[in-house]
Amino acid sequence: MINKKMTMRQTVMVRALAIAFGAAVMTAGVNAPAYAQSNATSTIFGQVQPSPDVTVVLENSATGVRRVITPDAKGKYQATSMPPGHYQVKLMRGDAQEKTLEVEALVGQGVEASFSADAGVQSVTMINRVNRIDVSNTNNGAVFTSKELASLPIAQNIGAIIQLAPGTNKSDNKYPGASFGGAGASENAFYINGFPVTNILTQIGSSELPFGAIANAQVLSGGYSAEFGRSTGGVVNITTKSGTNNWEVGATMKYAPNALRASQVNTYYPNTGANPLTDGKLRVYNQDNTSDSKTLGFYAGGPLIKDKLFAFVALEQNQSDSGSVGSTSDTPYSATGYTVNTTKIPRYLVKLDYNLTDDHHFEFTRIHDETKANSQYYGFNYTSLTRDQVQKGGMSWVNCCGTANAGADDSIFKYTGYLTDKLTVTALYGESRTTHSQTPDGYNPAIFQTSSTAATRVPGLTYPIVQTVTGSLPVPGSEDSQKTLRLDVEYKLGSHSLRAGVDYNKVDSVVGNTAAGGGTWSFRKYSDPNTKPYGAFESPAQGGGYGAQGYWVNQHISSDLARPSTDQSAQYIQDRYQVADNVLLDLGLRNEQFTNKNSDGVAFMSQRHQLAPRFGATWDVDRDGSLKVFANAGRYHLQLPTNVARNTAGNVLSTDKAYTYTGIDPATGAPTGLHAISDTVSANNAFGQSKDPRQVAALDMKPLYQDEISWGFEKAVTPRLNVGMLATYRTMRSTNDDWCDQRPIDAWGVRNHVDTSNFAFPCAVINPGINNSLLLDLQGNGKLTRVDLTAADMGFPSLKRTYTALNLFAEHPFRDGWYGKINYTYSRSKGNSEGQVDSIGGGDVAVTANWDLKEVMFNSYGYLPNDHTHVIKAFGYYQWNPEWSTGANLNVTSGRPRNCLGNLPTSVAPDTGYGSSFFFCNGVATPRGSQGRLPWDVQLDLNLAYQPAMLKGVRLKVDVFNVLNRQTVTAVSETYNADDAINPTYLMVTNRQAPRSARLTAEYNYKF
Repeated sequence: MINKKMTMRQTVMVRALAIAFGAAVMTAGVNAPAYAQSNATSTIFGQVQPSPDVTVVLENSATGVRRVITPDAKGKYQATSMPPGHYQVKLMRGDAQEKTLEVEALVGQGVEASFSADAGVQSVTMINRVNRIDVSNTNNGAVFTSKELASLPIAQNIGAIIQLAPGTNKSDNKYPGASFGGAGASENAFYINGFPVTNILTQIGSSELPFGAIANAQVLSGGYSAEFGRSTGGVVNITTKSGTNNWEVGATMKYAPNALRASQVNTYYPNTGANPLTDGKLRVYNQDNTSDSKTLGFYAGGPLIKDKLFAFVALEQNQSDSGSVGSTSDTPYSATGYTVNTTKIPRYLVKLDYNLTDDHHFEFTRIHDETKANSQYYGFNYTSLTRDQVQKGGMSWVNCCGTANAGADDSIFKYTGYLTDKLTVTALYGESRTTHSQTPDGYNPAIFQTSSTAATRVPGLTYPIVQTVTGSLPVPGSEDSQKTLRLDVEYKLGSHSLRAGVDYNKVDSVVGNTAAGGGTWSFRKYSDPNTKPYGAFESPAQGGGYGAQGYWVNQHISSDLARPSTDQSAQYIQDRYQVADNVLLDLGLRNEQFTNKNSDGVAFMSQRHQLAPRFGATWDVDRDGSLKVFANAGRYHLQLPTNVARNTAGNVLSTDKAYTYTGIDPATGAPTGLHAISDTVSANNAFGQSKDPRQVAALDMKPLYQDEISWGFEKAVTPRLNVGMLATYRTMRSTNDDWCDQRPIDAWGVRNHVDTSNFAFPCAVINPGINNSLLLDLQGNGKLTRVDLTAADMGFPSLKRTYTALNLFAEHPFRDGWYGKINYTYSRSKGNSEGQVDSIGGGDVAVTANWDLKEVMFNSYGYLPNDHTHVIKAFGYYQWNPEWSTGANLNVTSGRPRNCLGNLPTSVAPDTGYGSSFFFCNGVATPRGSQGRLPWDVQLDLNLAYQPAMLKGVRLKVDVFNVLNRQTVTAVSETYNADDAINPTYLMVTNRQAPRSARLTAEYNYKF
């Protein structure tokens, strides 16, 4: 053991650094003991001189809550499930206090606080070196504190935090979110105070909270332990601020004016060489688009009962106003070609903490997150490149549609009990609810749409179009809800720190679309009035009214309302075993169960006993916390979102009913004097009933799962330099997607002498690339036949997705007034499937065009859309003096691979009806990712902050994003054909980085 004495001056300096910047380990010669670690808490551990009358008191500096720990016979102690925050660690001998340290505990990490044998002198491991290395942790990721987030020029959302971490990239704009380690955007898990807040319907993105309410944000890119599940990408783990024993209030105003925003680049048709009417010409005029954003925030926190009951409240309201051209130059004048949009995002957080005793802690968290948008449509003239002031309708949305911010109302209850020094119990219960709506201006849901032509109208009658909204809208009452129950138990047994737990998620959705107004009146006319419509028992002539002249009307009602649900449960056990004084093993096993149910609550997919072993190891090489070598290996599973049930097991309603009529209601446009001449019929037997749950998914399906192995090291080279390396390999073993090809079923019928001529196969969810077994009603008599198909029968290659990466970093801990970190990641992501999403062709999560037909998968192996070979991330901040500071954030990313999707050559297979969806162009194979790369993206963000000494509590800041104004192309159209010609938009830009903008911030904080 290496012990060093400190002067009082050194002690004060080290204390200050430990408090402000979260030193991770606290004494030079002490090794990290095993401990179990929760996903919303921290651990404090260390060593003292062994003595029978010694205890360690951990006192939260903000709340006064104390926890007393008795060291073991070797003088080692640990306190698990500690709320993140600042602590005074006191060495007590009997009732006398001998020494005190101060530490900052961060979420998901351990912090060491140890005491030397020299009485009256405190020592910390920060002596002569930097202690940002957590030698007690085996996962791969980063933790950002509220101070760090406030110092960096980043957007005020969770997505911006994710992009600071190594191994992450922005996903395709079709699935707005993030890619961790080559995984799809639907493969991540998000938690706030231990409660899952991932988007329930699609699993892309999450609900959010007032940004200033974030205390710690942990971003895990892999190697996470058995307590984490339902993720094959990454985990984002956020803890919120809480009230303290001192009242504090503050307010924030942020403004991003259009005047400080650069002009957006116009969109032009690409030069295809085959479309002279459009090649190189303006397609969308963007340069006069406008955007303003304002955010107002308020927070307050303090004691309701000192040392017992604390409250923290944060309120935030963001409003964005924009104007943009939505039409293309193909239409010289569009009456709805210009959109004026206002988006309001109200958010609040309420956090209550109650300490019944020092050993029993209760928490309540309430989060509200809602996105409300209204769009108004005006005319745009491409001849003059101007808009008019004549409004032609509008639309309002709530938590809709397709954004990464899902919105939610979350209520979270949590209990933590330190029953003994060795036994800790935590319990959590939470509920979440998100509503969705889309309402056109002036929309009356009680009025049907109408459709008629001059030939189908009765002469002399007026057919007004009262319902101006056409198409479909989200069903009324669309919502997602979730109930979560979790129980964790930790127990210290010698060198083993054991942790076990169970959790259960019940997810319900109301999802689908319905025809605007509920349906459509379609006016018809037969030249022969005696002709009967489909399914009719009378002809129009027999129905009377204008039917005698052949006039009749069809009532069409359509909806795909579904009420799917999902049961997700898991059990895990974890043993953090201190094999030697400087070697820690993290051994875990997780068992997960996923059950997807249709609207009737009947399971159509049940995936049981999904065992996920996890192994981690860390070696404190020099026994002083300066060099850590670590490794991880594990399996990770992912469930299907409820949205899949809408597409594969939903309740489709599509009915028709024929009538004759005698008049038209001028107020609604609906026919009057109706006389039914048919029953209600459906050509596809779609009467709103649930699909047979036995036929919509293959038998004994496996979920998407992935295996991962990683290893690396971290080294504190000097007190001013930490370096490290991490190598990662991931391979996806299984995924789920829909399959829609009847040909293998017909071939199976021929081989097995089963008639399939009257069978129409819709689609079914399968495990692509392996053998699948289906139960199908081939005869239409309700009797199911088992159809066993090999991967060869289906014409599919084996599923492949691999991710290989090497990450290097160098970090300058906060010393000499500045902090900085640089990450470089070299990676390769290859395969024939992204997982549940398809960034090239789009489609709903786990219901993409991939794997629909065997021909879609021809030439499908190659570099995947999330493949960015080189990524450099550098960020930091500099404190010039007590009043002035500056921050920077640089992201340099190599471009994603390009593709060419064209028509299927007739020499390969007859037309499949899928159009330009194949890896063939001009009749030649164009393997995935073989068409070059998009350009490198270089984005530099800077800020400058001023805290005037004469105005205590005031902070003024300006953030400038994309300083270089490189509006880099991040996505292009990869569809080569339009019918049998070259698509005029092939390789047209579909997404760019946002233009340069600036955000002005004024903050005020007052502490009582």
